[in-house]
Amino acid sequence: MVLFNILAAFGAGALAASIGAVNAFIMTGILAIVAGVLTCLGLDAGFTAAVAFATVMGPHMSFAAGAAATAYAKKKGYIDNGCALGQGLTYLGKADVLVVGGVFGIIAYLIADFVVAKIFGGLIPFGTDNPGMTVVISGIIARLAFTDNGVKSKNPTFMSKGDALVALLVRAGALSLMAGGTGVALNAAGFSLAGYNLILFGIAAVTLLFPGMDQKTAENMLYATLTNTFLPHGMIGLVLASMFANTMTMCNSCTTPIMWLFYCQMHQVNN
Repeated sequence: MVLFNILAAFGAGALAASIGAVNAFIMTGILAIVAGVLTCLGLDAGFTAAVAFATVMGPHMSFAAGAAATAYAKKKGYIDNGCALGQGLTYLGKADVLVVGGVFGIIAYLIADFVVAKIFGGLIPFGTDNPGMTVVISGIIARLAFTDNGVKSKNPTFMSKGDALVALLVRAGALSLMAGGTGVALNAAGFSLAGYNLILFGIAAVTLLFPGMDQKTAENMLYATLTNTFLPHGMIGLVLASMFANTMTMCNSCTTPIMWLFYCQMHQVNN
């Protein structure tokens, strides 16, 4: 069983490296929403939850591995920005980047199952979030392996200041009120809240789909950004072909009634 988990962890890490760490985390969020909805409906969501948070798409397997692969690509000079976690690395055509992602997927599995699970709640008499702590440990290992500064940042910023801090606190408070109020309302209506936490986690992850940009830029660039981020080059070609075909269909739909009206008018004039 351990061997199969190791193989699955390698595949999860390589997948995260190919599509990008943030995009892998978004997929975790989608699965979490599905698992939460199924749980709230009283259905068995064990399989979906296991896929979302265990060996396959758990953030400690996928996101952390994708981040490590990005740091490695920056160290090797393949990319310019080691913080570009939303960018898939398949386009580089470098097998070693995917292998590093796979290796860090295995490292994350070993840390989660044989380090964190044994220390917290075992040697240390309190528990912690296993995937979250594994992400932290994996990130430290990646920084030590692939950066020159180690765990210390050149310009460390621990929290926002001034107006940015106030805006952050207001936003956090508003979202807390929304989540709490919605939960109370659903509970009063007789709905089960067994998977509500999974839904909230999934929504938070899926919002990473929408980059922080102004409305005009979002309207013009969001579709292109999502297409370039998630689809390989061959699929992008199919998308462009389908868009062109759809444009031709719309043109035909518009011109057909116009030509019919023109024909009717000419027919009346000739008669």
